[in-house]
Amino acid sequence: MAPRTKKIDVEWADSLVGVPLKIPDHWWVGYTGSSLHDGKIVSFDVVNQKWFIELDDQDDDDQYLVAYDVIIEYCNKLHSTIDSFHLPIEVVRQGDDEIVTEDGTMYSLTPTEEWSQVIDGSGRPIEPIEWSGRNNEFSVNITPEEIRLLMDDRREIRYEKVFEWCLPKFGEDNNETLFEFQSARMRNYMKKRMIEDAWAPKYFSWENEIEADHVARFYGAMLAKMLCGNRSINQIFCTREIFNAVPSIQESMPKNALEDMTSCLHYSDDWDLMGADDWLDIYETKVDADPNMAVHRLKFGILEDAYNKRWQAVVHPGRWITTDESRVAGWYHSVMTIGPEPKPIRTGATLHTVCITQGPLHTYKLFARVYGGRFDEDVDVRNSHTATKLKMVSLYDLMLDPYKHKGHCVVMDSAYMGDAMCQVGREEWGINMVGTCQSSWTGGGKLGKLAIKKKELVKGTHKSLLYQHKTKPIVHAVWADNNFVKTLSNFHSPTIVEGGMKRRVRDPVTGKRSRDQTDVVCNAQQIDYCNTYHKIDKGNGAEAKYDLSTESHLHGWAPKLAARYFNMNLNNAYKLYCVIYKMRDYGAPPSATKDITTSTCIDGRSIRIDSVIQPFSSPAAHGTRTDIGTPRPSSTTEFHSRNKRKKQQAFKKRQKLQPDRVHQPMPCLVRSKDDNDKPGSGPYCKYEKCPGLKSKAKVKRPYKTIYQCEQCTVEKGFPFWLCHTTKKVNGIQTVVSCHLQYHAEMCYDTSAATECSVVSDLTNNE
Repeated sequence: MAPRTKKIDVEWADSLVGVPLKIPDHWWVGYTGSSLHDGKIVSFDVVNQKWFIELDDQDDDDQYLVAYDVIIEYCNKLHSTIDSFHLPIEVVRQGDDEIVTEDGTMYSLTPTEEWSQVIDGSGRPIEPIEWSGRNNEFSVNITPEEIRLLMDDRREIRYEKVFEWCLPKFGEDNNETLFEFQSARMRNYMKKRMIEDAWAPKYFSWENEIEADHVARFYGAMLAKMLCGNRSINQIFCTREIFNAVPSIQESMPKNALEDMTSCLHYSDDWDLMGADDWLDIYETKVDADPNMAVHRLKFGILEDAYNKRWQAVVHPGRWITTDESRVAGWYHSVMTIGPEPKPIRTGATLHTVCITQGPLHTYKLFARVYGGRFDEDVDVRNSHTATKLKMVSLYDLMLDPYKHKGHCVVMDSAYMGDAMCQVGREEWGINMVGTCQSSWTGGGKLGKLAIKKKELVKGTHKSLLYQHKTKPIVHAVWADNNFVKTLSNFHSPTIVEGGMKRRVRDPVTGKRSRDQTDVVCNAQQIDYCNTYHKIDKGNGAEAKYDLSTESHLHGWAPKLAARYFNMNLNNAYKLYCVIYKMRDYGAPPSATKDITTSTCIDGRSIRIDSVIQPFSSPAAHGTRTDIGTPRPSSTTEFHSRNKRKKQQAFKKRQKLQPDRVHQPMPCLVRSKDDNDKPGSGPYCKYEKCPGLKSKAKVKRPYKTIYQCEQCTVEKGFPFWLCHTTKKVNGIQTVVSCHLQYHAEMCYDTSAATECSVVSDLTNNE
């Protein structure tokens, strides 16, 4: 009988020789201490399918046989060489890298003998799969009629309307909003709990049901809660600690209503009716997941698929996309968090996403899927391209399905990339792929590791080693940055680009980096990876700022994941909002998150239709000027120290050319605040005895003037305005020269260059 479990891949197992370990005392039977003993792996036992380890202790020369879970648990993660070993969560077994398509073509981890090093441009060129899309960059898929629907009565684009436009649609005709869909599921679940569990809601009842507006307001309360530090419901409605209370949520809904909706969060009618009654006699229309859906997605799969469908529908596809994985924190006991030993319960679920990383919509999420652990039914099966299970290929078959055979360029990290992925991506899916790669997942990896071991490549030199498969379009590159960066591509030619990257070069003697970046050489595929991959992390960081907390432990992961998708929609809507807003050429869009929070947390108003009565300031809300709302520098503002020195140097230069140029009144160009094309009257005079203060006006003010004392302005460090014109004083046209009177009282000899006092009791220096 054939063995039920495949044997460990010997090549990978041998690559772990030298892994540093720290074994505690309590690992040995009968010992309870916590002292750590340094050691390392010395060999792999093919018969027992385990590794021999050896300790550095002088009094212990024995070798111990350990399984892979011990290596994962006790490997020295702080050791300088740990990054050079490929230590996946699960053991690598024979055949895991092999793929057989339906036409019989074999794709596998290529042998090292089929690779050769590229020296001095000797490699053969590789042409990428031609892009068949309309544009290289993603763009918004919206009609003029839809844009008008996103405006308020002042024809202002509103973020909350864009956000709703991005939300998923449900129903056969896509005429059911997210809030309507979710309120129906919550009403059904509330009735189920009332019937089967004898649960008594505090606020809602059979007659007073949860409506769509209530769900919208609930999300607004969650946003307000997030902005205020994710306080508990008791803190939000606290009447004794004013700093804990959140007035916007208190005004939005009663405490009992918020608690009831938090307890009834549900996204699928995933239960069977008890008794002989008909479903519609008690509940509303039943909506549950497809029977073929993976078990871990039954509660939230409908919601996840609807978000993905909507996010892809509102944009025109571009060429470059990036994939990544992130963690959704949580301790819920489920198939998504139950991992292999030694950590049976992980601290979160893994979320795999597809993101835009070029153009104005960069960081926009196109697809998100929660991984169901080692027994994910959608991934842990043989798909149409495989004869054996290869989870990452099966996962990408789902994630990249809308982008096959169009020439898209996909960037990924080492969790996915390998020889098999490269070949299937190009030959079967028509996708250009590039990404970082573990040395053990490509046939060229051994050559790169050997070159590093021989010191052919040194960290910090920014040199590259290129290896190309002799017959297949695959290139493996090793770049010596601060660490060795290994990439794999199926559409890049093996080329080196002079000045392709900017880096702060490290001094080989002192070991310190330079302050300024300089151009360094780099391989072509590394450049494309670096220019795109960091943006998906920026998107994750932007979403992390708005981390909604649901406080529901009754339904496991579903509410937490629904909140994460809502977070993603916040970021996606804002990216679309910025693009649509700039179509009107009115500058940067105004604040968005607080605007939508205010709109959804309003007492006594219907949700989502009150944008007209909630105006917000905008840089261009009332005209075409882009500087409205931006504070202009005051005419009396002090000069910046650097600017002040420049003005002083320029004045001294003028004095050398014109020695008699001392305390001259200089007219200045002043514009009207109301109309930039008309001249203005200028600021107020600085002279404390200005005749304007003696006028018969109700408010005693100095006259306004357009004259500055050139020398006083430079020496004092701020514009020094003094009258030097004619004015009507008590109805009589009179010469008003505060400039001459001020300098006469200060005893300045205007025939010589004399410095004036910075502070004087005759002037207003504020």
